Amino acid sequence: MPLIPIVPSPIANVTTTNFNVSGDSDTCEFADWHTHTQVVNGMYQRKYVYDQMPTPGVGGVVSGAPSVSYNYIDINFSVQVAHEKEHASYCSGNAQPQELKIYGDGALGGFGQSGTFTTSAVGYMRRKWNINNDTEALCSQTGNLVIGKLPGSYEPALDTSATTGSTVAELLMGCEGACSIFNQNLVEY
Repeated sequence: MPLIPIVPSPIANVTTTNFNVSGDSDTCEFADWHTHTQVVNGMYQRKYVYDQMPTPGVGGVVSGAPSVSYNYIDINFSVQVAHEKEHASYCSGNAQPQELKIYGDGALGGFGQSGTFTTSAVGYMRRKWNINNDTEALCSQTGNLVIGKLPGSYEPALDTSATTGSTVAELLMGCEGACSIFNQNLVEY
């Protein structure tokens, strides 16, 4: 089955148009600026955990097939974040949301059994450099996460575009745990 893009329903109606970054300036000037850029990429596969006890069948006869206790999504991710000092001329701060695209084999717009996710637009923020608080930093981490646990066997009716938001939020929290300077509020999906 080919991978298809997931188009989730938003958790909240959040817009980043006219986003005003703190440290903004209302005049153009040649100065030190703090820039934040971030990306996330990875892949996932649904896994199953089986009950260790065989399932009793008709008349109490034990079958050889154990039942599924629960299923989850095993994610392998890569996150990169950079805080850099740039000496340049800008008229104001700026923000561009990071766009995260998810491609899965779910029939109803959910994650399905497997897929990938990628940054289609780099997350970017710029504001004037704060000499008392700002430092340059780079963070590049890879890791695995267990997210989206559901009881029993996989049920496609519970894996729809309307239910992907909390699972993506688990991914973003894992990225922030791996790179503390990752800003999950900058991500749109």
